[in-house]
This record gives sequence, C-alpha cells and structure tokens, in this order.
Amino acid sequence: MSYFAKQKQNNLFSIYLGIFLLLEFLSWLAWGSPNISWLVLLILGVVIVYLLFKKPIYFLYIPLAEIFWGSLGHSFEYNIFNTRLIVFLLVILVFIIKNIRQVKKIKIFKDKNLLMIYLALLFLILINIVVGYYNQDDIRKVWLDANAYFYILYLPIWYQVYDSSQLKDIFEILKAAVLLVAAKTLILFNIFSQDYSFLNIDNIYKWVRDTRTGEITAFKDSFFRIFMQSQFYLTMAWFWLFLKQIKDFKNKNNFLLISLLSTALLVSLSRSFWLGAISGLLFVLINIFIYQKRNISLHVFLNLIVIGLVSIFIVQIFYNLPSYKNINIFTQRSIDSSEAAASTRSQLWGPMWQTIAERPVLGHGFAKEITYQSSDPRIKNTDNPAGWHTTYSFEWGWMDQLVKGGGLLVVLFIIWIIQIYYRAYAKLSEDPILSLTLMATLTSLLIIHIFTPYINHPLGLAFLMLVSIIFGPYAKKTNSYY
Repeated sequence: MSYFAKQKQNNLFSIYLGIFLLLEFLSWLAWGSPNISWLVLLILGVVIVYLLFKKPIYFLYIPLAEIFWGSLGHSFEYNIFNTRLIVFLLVILVFIIKNIRQVKKIKIFKDKNLLMIYLALLFLILINIVVGYYNQDDIRKVWLDANAYFYILYLPIWYQVYDSSQLKDIFEILKAAVLLVAAKTLILFNIFSQDYSFLNIDNIYKWVRDTRTGEITAFKDSFFRIFMQSQFYLTMAWFWLFLKQIKDFKNKNNFLLISLLSTALLVSLSRSFWLGAISGLLFVLINIFIYQKRNISLHVFLNLIVIGLVSIFIVQIFYNLPSYKNINIFTQRSIDSSEAAASTRSQLWGPMWQTIAERPVLGHGFAKEITYQSSDPRIKNTDNPAGWHTTYSFEWGWMDQLVKGGGLLVVLFIIWIIQIYYRAYAKLSEDPILSLTLMATLTSLLIIHIFTPYINHPLGLAFLMLVSIIFGPYAKKTNSYY
C-alpha cells in the first residue's frame, strides 16, 4: 500500500470517528428533548436519503455504522421512531425504488444455497408470527418479539452493493465505532467510580438507560459495570487487530488500540463476552497452528500476556484516578450462582426446557410466555415476595429460539453458520487475516448467544449477513483489502 493510500485511509478513519463523536453529542442534546429528537431524526433521514441516491455502497455503510455504534438503536427516538428504524425503512424503501425494474439482476438469486436458507428463514419467521398470534392473541407482544428478525431483509441489499474494494472502508468504520464505544465505556466507568460532584451523575445514567445504549450496574467499593450491547463488535475488531499484530508485532498504535478494546471488555464485566472472546482466541490459535505454522512463535504469547497486563493497568488507572481506591477488579464479578444475572438464568433453565419439550420441532411461536420464580431483587421484593415472574424475553439465546421457533429454526441457523465456515475456509489461504478474523468472531458469537441473545437480534444478524456477503461467490471482487 502506498504512502498516499495510507493517508487516505487515515483520513477516512478520522471522518468516521468525527461523525460518531457528533452523533454522541447530538444524542446527549436530544435526550429528554422531543423537539431536538425529531429534528435530528429528520436531518438524519434527509442525509441518509441523499447518500443512498448518491452512491450504492451507502446501502451497506449506513446500517453497519449504526449497528457498530448504536447498541439497541435508540440513540435518537421520537414516538415510535428511532435511529435503527429510520435507517431500516429508508434503506429498504430507496433500494426498492431504485431496483424495482431490475429484480432479475439481484445477486442473491444467483447464490442458490444462501437463497434457499434465506427464504426458509423468512418463511419460518412469518409462520411463527402467525402461530404466536394464534396462541397468545396479542399482536403487539408478538410483533415486539418478532420484529428483530426482519433485520435480515437487509441481506439481498447488502449482497447487491458489496464490493471487496470497500472492505477497507468497512474496517475503518468498525475501528472508529469500537474506539468510541471503548472510550465511552471507560469514561463512564471513571465518572461513576469517582462520583464527581460537579457532574449530574443521575442524568448521565438516565441518558445511557433511556437511549438503551448500555447498562450501568454498581458493585461493591464503587466499582461499576459498564455494559453495552455494541461491545460485541469490540471482539471482532480485537481479533482483526490481534492478527495484524502477529504479522507486525512492532506496531505500537495497533497494540495500544488492542489494549484499549481489551480494557473495555474487562470493564463490561460480561462473562458471556469473556467466554466468547476466549473461545474465539482458541479458534485463532488452533487454526494458526494448523494452517500457518510459521507464525506460531513466542512473541504471539508474549503479546497476549502484555496486552492482558496493560489492560488491567488501564482499568486501575480509570478506577483510581483522581481518587485512589485499592481494589482487584477480578473480585468484583462473582461467579457465585446467587448473583442476580446468573441466578435468573439458572431459574429459567428448567421451565424453558419443559416448554421446549412440549413442541420441540415447530416451537410455540413468538411471544411465548414462561412463568418462573426469580430471586432477582428487581423482581422479588415486598410487592412480589414469592418472586414469580412471567416473560417472553429470555437470556438463553439458543433456547429462546427453540421455545419460539423449535428445532427447525435452530437447524436453519446452524446450516447458515456451517455454510459461512465452509466459504471462509475456502478463502483462508487467499486472505488469512480476514478469514480468521471473521471465523473467530463467529465462534465467539455462537458461544455468547448461549448465555446472551444475539443471533435473534440485529446485532448478531448483522454480523451473519456481513460475513455472508464478504464470502459470497457473487459479490463484486474488484480489489482485495490489502
């Protein structure tokens, strides 16, 4: 890559980072102010439409940028409209307008294997909406439970516009987004741990809560958990940067960014993320050993050790400055089963398997409710001393899909995932960093989804679609990423 190409790439990163910073600032201004919220959504809508008509690749860039940065997509909200919904509706509508007369040229129709999986998924989703409404007789609950799956309507659009020459832009968008998410995680961690008197901590908490960009939970000794759903994409960026670090272990900027991402993942205190990241890392190391033996050396493990130590050190800095508190972060995330999140999952386990056993093949449809006893203090209290709770929203991701869509839905997703692995391995020798990055992230996603639902949510579905188009045989291949 030439010097000028590097300059252009750095400029792109700066532009994307500036856009995300502006959106964060506007999100803070718009929070609690309907007038600003609808104005920002209106301006966003106009800008999005302009970009979509200007250049086809924005049909991919804009939804990806929003999903990398936006957690649950409510950074801006007015009545029933929010950021993710506005982006989704405009992308779908403009794409239909621009391609209504060129349906036969839609590339996904050529990819018969992916097309069959895609159509089968859409069919099952529609069937489970009908079944859910028949069983629950509450269309609102059914729609709220099912609507996330319609995110896969993006797949033909992304497949149509994707060009391998744009991979560098996708990774620059990712890098800018995860840098902001990681920085926001650590800044919030410092603010809440230090409890600055000159800041309105309550308003900051409400902003994060109301925009649904994350969860802030207090632990003992003023240690706070800062969890954001979009932190999942920190794992994708982490694998990409780590594999680049193996190739060029003297890259200081790369090392610092990996350490920052690692620190944010530590502060998330998400055992699902930790287990997923470890699984993905093991996948990478095993595949490097099998397919790239020449790259296995001591510096790989030294990098991992140093990254871990630097990350712990950064956590201590953000926790202890300016007011010092002596604490070991690893004592804060209890693995005891009585801890609220773990307890809720364990108490759901039995009732969910009983429900699955009733209809293991077809499932119960969307919005299937399960009643169980919870010891979570948010549920078990003076108003509900027995702790009984009824919900259709479950922490166990794969089991959630078994309850509502049965074995058929889960098998279809597994077939889709196997196809992704197969196609990624076919490209391994051609582009090992890209293939291993995406397969390691996919491995992490499969593990994370066991404990925390992602594959039944736009955050996970977006990744499956992105990997599908990158390794799709009919996507444009004008240039490689490198």
